[in-house]
Amino acid sequence: MVKKGFSVLELVVAVFLLTIVIGTGLLIIAGNLNIMKKSNEILIASAIAQYHIEIVKTIDFPPVCSDRQSEFPKKMGENDEFDNSYQVSSLDPYYKVLMGCVWYKYDGSEASDTEIDQVALRKIKIEIRRIKDNYPLIAMPVYITRNGIY
Repeated sequence: MVKKGFSVLELVVAVFLLTIVIGTGLLIIAGNLNIMKKSNEILIASAIAQYHIEIVKTIDFPPVCSDRQSEFPKKMGENDEFDNSYQVSSLDPYYKVLMGCVWYKYDGSEASDTEIDQVALRKIKIEIRRIKDNYPLIAMPVYITRNGIY
């Protein structure tokens, strides 16, 4: 007597192995799509950050010129955390831009609000976050010195 076809056990094992192979392939594809989404977000965030860096670089350091000094970001301390009061307008509605300015004196210590004439260096802290979950994508400082060297 000759048997033709597959037994139930062989079919179950074949379907199980096929499911594992297809499932693994789908997981790899899904992981790659997630990585591509994150890299795209970081690319957009870096472009937004670069835009704001270029705007900040066009502002003269005081007391060189008194106009546009109000365009410097809000003053903050070196160890202060960003909150919504540091938010500035963003080019993309899906990203939040936070900017703050730390003032340093010639000796490297932080300058207070009354010591504006002693400020030798301004550190502009820029942070780009996703709006939906407030996840920080990019955080970078920009340094502006009194003599104009960045």
